[in-house]
Amino acid sequence: MTTAYEAIQADRQETKLAIIDSDVHPYMDKGLATLVPYMSKAWQQRLGIGLSDDWAAGYATSQFHLPLDYLYINSSGGMRGDTARPGMAPATDPAFTAAQLLDGRGIDRAILLSGHLLGLGAMPDPQVAATIAAAYNDWMCERWLQFDRRYRGGLVIAPQDPELAVKEIDRVADRPGIVEIFMPLHDILMGEKHYYPIYEAAQRHGLPICVHPSGTENVYARAPRMAGTPTYYIEWHALLGQIHQANTASLLCHGVFERFPELKVVIAEGGIAWIAELTWKLDADWHGLRDEIPWVKRHPSDYLNSNMRFTTQPFVEPPKRQHLTALMDMINAEQVLMFSSDYPHWNYNDPVNALAGLPEDLQRRIMFDTPREFYGDRIN
Repeated sequence: MTTAYEAIQADRQETKLAIIDSDVHPYMDKGLATLVPYMSKAWQQRLGIGLSDDWAAGYATSQFHLPLDYLYINSSGGMRGDTARPGMAPATDPAFTAAQLLDGRGIDRAILLSGHLLGLGAMPDPQVAATIAAAYNDWMCERWLQFDRRYRGGLVIAPQDPELAVKEIDRVADRPGIVEIFMPLHDILMGEKHYYPIYEAAQRHGLPICVHPSGTENVYARAPRMAGTPTYYIEWHALLGQIHQANTASLLCHGVFERFPELKVVIAEGGIAWIAELTWKLDADWHGLRDEIPWVKRHPSDYLNSNMRFTTQPFVEPPKRQHLTALMDMINAEQVLMFSSDYPHWNYNDPVNALAGLPEDLQRRIMFDTPREFYGDRIN
């Protein structure tokens, strides 16, 4: 019997596209020091990078770094071991990644979300964050998007200063290969007016906003907030959906999609099972509480289904297959889910078998049809 994956591969010549992977993380071979050539000398000096070696070179305070999830360490390692090659760390070589992921798994479009800048939204200085984001965008376009046209990019913005974020969107949005805006999460929920200039620019350029776990949840002062501070990595990882539930509710209750009806939002690696409970609760409460939020003119679930999409990784694995089928129906999976592998991370989902428990027509919707419709001509 032909699987959905095999059927999609068989159709590649006819459609010109096969699988669209909505979450692939490129890394910089020298970490953030890779961005030195993409910054002015003044900014290099301000950040303490790119300077001549001297007695301070070995001090931690002289190193260029972002707040990351160092308090939550995966004891087995955060990357697939086979994504590295001699002399190159995982996902730092666009040629190796293309051979392993794109050629190896029949993926014709891979949307790049920065692996190093997920914690950018927690930085206290908006200008520093915006400078790092701009340098990354120039590096990504040169190193990855120009290397292989199958790569597509999420241009990074710093959410702390909306004016600077809009300038960066306007600067980069029309470059070849850009398909969305990657907005690292901040401590202000996404429905607040703080973000409206960013949303206006995204709508004007026809680019979705994509958010993703940041690695800084509940640790740093300006990081996105959980209900409490986890002790262990497994707690932190399992509870990341809290952040995305809160931001989804904020978007829906503040009427963001009434104000910006063409705005699209992608929740990457934020979980999916919670979508059903959250929309059920919001829809039920909306009937009795809509005087409080009169700008929300339709059921909250209507806005979610029309304007929001969710990536699959890490895909749910219920103990009974029939539960998976029921869940897909509950969350309207054929409309809101888009395949993602999360390459090169430890819990990578392989397109060959990640969705194997689903009907073939639904697999095709998730792996190809829905993301192609959502991203439009920019993905072609």
